[in-house]
Amino acid sequence: MSRELIFTATYNEANNIGPWIEGVAAARTGADILIVDDSSPDGTGEVIADYMNAFPRVTLHTRPGKSGLSSAHVYAMNYALDNGYDALVTMDADGSHQPAQIPAVIDALSSADFCIGTRTRGGSHQAALPRRILSHGANITARVLLPMGISEYTTSFRAFDPIALRAIVAHDFSASGYAFFIECLEVMHRAGVTMTEVPIDFLDRFSGTSKIPKNQIYLSMLALTRLSANRLRRH
Repeated sequence: MSRELIFTATYNEANNIGPWIEGVAAARTGADILIVDDSSPDGTGEVIADYMNAFPRVTLHTRPGKSGLSSAHVYAMNYALDNGYDALVTMDADGSHQPAQIPAVIDALSSADFCIGTRTRGGSHQAALPRRILSHGANITARVLLPMGISEYTTSFRAFDPIALRAIVAHDFSASGYAFFIECLEVMHRAGVTMTEVPIDFLDRFSGTSKIPKNQIYLSMLALTRLSANRLRRH
C-alpha cells in the first residue's frame, strides 16, 4: 500500500490549522500529516498539539523561531525520503488550498514524478484582485523565461514522488522564500523529472493576513531572470 505524507508549514495560523487538519484527514484517511511550525506567537502549536489527541497521524515539528518557508519545505522533503513515503503533498494551511483536491494531485503521480495544481488550465483563482494580478503576471513571465510544459509555477500545492524529491534535496539552492518554489521546478526540469498539472481552485485565505513579504516580488523576478540566463548558458 502506498504511503503518503501531507505537509504544511505554519506561522500564526491558529484559526486555520484545525479546519485544515480535519479537511486533510477526511480527504486522505490513510495519509500521515506533517506540520512545521515556527513557534507561532498566536498559539498555533498549541492548537496542533490539541488536535494530535484526536488525529494521531499528525506529527508536529516545532522550530525555535521564524526560519523561512523554503527551509520548512526542504525539511519535509528530507523527512518524506528518510521515512520511506511514496508521495509527498505540500500545501498551504490558510484555506487557499482545498484538502478535497489532494486526491487529484496524488493520482496524477501514476503518470508523472511530480504534479502541481494549476489555477489556469481548468482551475480557478478566487483570491483578491491584487493577488490574482500578481500570480497571473508571475506565471506568464515564468512560462516565457522558463518553459517546461506547465502553466503554473508559483503555487505550493504540489505532489512529489521519491524521484522528484531526490532531485530537489540534492540541489544547493540559491533562492529562498517564494522564489524557491520556482527554482524547485527548474531543478526537476534539468534532472529529467516528469511533470504534470491538474486544475485546482485557489481561494482567499480563511483567516489572518497574507505573509508574502513585499520584497518577494522583486526577489522572485531576480530569480527567474537568473535561472533563465543559466539555462541559456547551458544550451
